[in-house]
Amino acid sequence: MSDNKKIEGRALNYLVGSLTALVVVLAAGGYFYYKLDQTVKELNLTKAELSNTKSDLAQSQERAASLENELGTEKYKNSLFSGQISEIAGTVGTLDKLAKTDKELLQKYSKIYFLNENYMPKGLLEIPSEYLYDQDKVIRIHNSVSPYLLDMMNDAKRHGANLLVISGFRSFGDQSSLKSSYKFTYGSGANQFSADQGYSEHQLGTTVDFTSFDLGADFGSFGKSKEYEWLLDNAYKYGFIISYPEGNAYYQYEPWHWRFVGRSLAERLHEEKQNFYDLDQRQIDAYLIKLFD
Repeated sequence: MSDNKKIEGRALNYLVGSLTALVVVLAAGGYFYYKLDQTVKELNLTKAELSNTKSDLAQSQERAASLENELGTEKYKNSLFSGQISEIAGTVGTLDKLAKTDKELLQKYSKIYFLNENYMPKGLLEIPSEYLYDQDKVIRIHNSVSPYLLDMMNDAKRHGANLLVISGFRSFGDQSSLKSSYKFTYGSGANQFSADQGYSEHQLGTTVDFTSFDLGADFGSFGKSKEYEWLLDNAYKYGFIISYPEGNAYYQYEPWHWRFVGRSLAERLHEEKQNFYDLDQRQIDAYLIKLFD
């Protein structure tokens, strides 16, 4: 073979090799670009999915916030509703308590209001004989007032004030008989110290007349006794007030005559130095709900 043919052969082989290499390179480049394109597409898809996920997350957060607000609103409504129920229950309880409390017990009698002949307190108890001036006599008091009365008398005794009850509940008929006897003895002057039947606080069963060991049945000078001084300083703590203090407009001064009006009202009268009969009836009625508290 001539040298030229050898050279041509080598050149051809080189060309074929180069072309083959080029084809390989081109094929590899095409595959690379294909993979790159696929990767870009996948990245774009992933980006889109991430964007959607982010959007979904934002919507979820908004929904969660909305639900939280709704929950807060419902809790507030429930709180209001619960408060209203409690308020209603309290109102119902108050009305029920008022309905069961005898409104007559805080009325202003003594020439103002009238108790008819059929009125009787719902419950009366006999005062134990050791608390009475006349231990053979039966004297009764309203059953809800009895504990306050006995506590007061026991405390008074511990402090050297020996209180004794000389009169308690008197019925319409009892008061009528008593007033008639006073009129027989004192004439029209009896109106200065004794109420007509139907106008006596004693008919309520919440009022007592006191005396002491020293005074006995002659209790007209009770206002000068240490027992009276103790009552002035302490009776309000047990719910008792003096109905007819000095200078009252209804009857003569009666230091022995004490009426139960409940601790709340008695404390107010004591602190403000007021007389029960100087208050408007509407002011007094506000204390009816607290009468036996």
